[in-house]
Amino acid sequence: MEIACDYCGKVFTYKGGPAHYRRTKNHYCSRSCQGNGNNINLGNRLHGLARNGADGKQDKRYRIWCGVKKRALQKGIAFEIEPDDIPDIPAQCPVLGIEIEENTGNGPLDSSPSLDRIHPEKGYVRGNIRIISNRANRLRQDATKEEMVLLLEDIKRHG
Repeated sequence: MEIACDYCGKVFTYKGGPAHYRRTKNHYCSRSCQGNGNNINLGNRLHGLARNGADGKQDKRYRIWCGVKKRALQKGIAFEIEPDDIPDIPAQCPVLGIEIEENTGNGPLDSSPSLDRIHPEKGYVRGNIRIISNRANRLRQDATKEEMVLLLEDIKRHG
């Protein structure tokens, strides 16, 4: 089947068959056209924070943004921020006062940076996000103010 590339317009022989042709939105003549078209890797590179730093790693704020965007879309949470809206990672957690440091192994540490929604019902919008430690964010995750007050009162009573 002869078709035109969706990026460059070049006519090429499509070898995927008619069923596959109908299932896919875009058709490219080469990998380079695919990378320049609507490919997610290009979209990631468009944001300045996606560039690798001197250490060969992506900016941590950009990786946080990518993960949060994915989870927000899956859970139906409002998401109206760009990578540049993610605040700089502080040296210390503003909630617990512990040093914030990135884990070099697998999985987050209690001290790993985590994006917090100050008012969870508002979602990920400008002015409603901050970076705190993963431990502080887990503590805040699903407890209500009333539950936190009861917990604090219990700790005061029983040490």
